[in-house]
Amino acid sequence: MDNRMIEEGVVVEVFDGMAKVRAVRGSSCEGCASKSMCKPGDAGSNTVIEAKNILGAHIGERVEVAMQPKLLLKASFITYIVPLISFVAGAAIGKGIGGTDAWAAVCGLLSMFLCYGGIWMYNKKALREGKYQPEIVTVLSS
Repeated sequence: MDNRMIEEGVVVEVFDGMAKVRAVRGSSCEGCASKSMCKPGDAGSNTVIEAKNILGAHIGERVEVAMQPKLLLKASFITYIVPLISFVAGAAIGKGIGGTDAWAAVCGLLSMFLCYGGIWMYNKKALREGKYQPEIVTVLSS
């Protein structure tokens, strides 16, 4: 079973094997609890998605852009949960070492900032590899 998240849109720019696709919020977004964070604005709003152009779509063509939900969840986990875990672990270590809340706060923040540095380096590598990049899977029309 194919469980990819698919958005439909129009190619607005093409460059280096990539395409920018202006995706219009579809009816499938109405039931999603994260719709306001994902694509802010009213129901007619749209957003630009940068996707791999593996089919060679051209400017003005209607396309479908897909991404695996597990990749989106993994990226969200890395972005939000890993730094939180790092902060809590750093705070616990700081509290154990210094015994005060000030030590806990300083160590927690230091740990979280170091974690964000690691995430930044991981992100640079993931961008080079196109690891979390959606891709154009269907050219619907021109």
